[in-house]
Amino acid sequence: MDSRAVRTFRVFVVVTAVVAVVLGVVAVVLPRPSLVVVALVFGVYLVVSGVLRVVAAVRGHGTPPLWRWTSGVVGTLVALAGLVALLDPAIPLVVYAVLAGVAFLVEGVAALVGGAVGHPGSSRVPSVVSGVLSLLGGVAVLLAPGLALTVFTVLAGIALIVVGAGALLLLPPRAAVRR
Repeated sequence: MDSRAVRTFRVFVVVTAVVAVVLGVVAVVLPRPSLVVVALVFGVYLVVSGVLRVVAAVRGHGTPPLWRWTSGVVGTLVALAGLVALLDPAIPLVVYAVLAGVAFLVEGVAALVGGAVGHPGSSRVPSVVSGVLSLLGGVAVLLAPGLALTVFTVLAGIALIVVGAGALLLLPPRAAVRR
């Protein structure tokens, strides 16, 4: 690889690592505002995506009418969901937390059933322990969805800091680039 390509790659790694660390620190220090920003960005994405889908349906001459109608209806619903997210960012966040809590409960029940009846390649005790922990996690998330999202945001921020710092620490020294 030529030295210019190595320098370009090095700059890319440094920039992405620094951005990861900065975003991680922001998420750890300001978890709730970080969640609101994510919800707002998601809302903008949904509005744009929905509008583009409606435009594609309207301008989709030569495509089957069923596709056009479906695309138009789905686009309208997606854009409306985006507007709801922009008007009240807490709504998509709470929906996400509730879905995660329900998923934990379903996983817990499935693990308990697997532990009770046994399944190939797995011991009953770890399946039961996993099932109980999943059920407890699901109940905790459903009882305190805001706290669960805050904890998730802080943990994700810590992960960003670790990954960004790791990338910077594993970067070859500049002297290696000149060789």
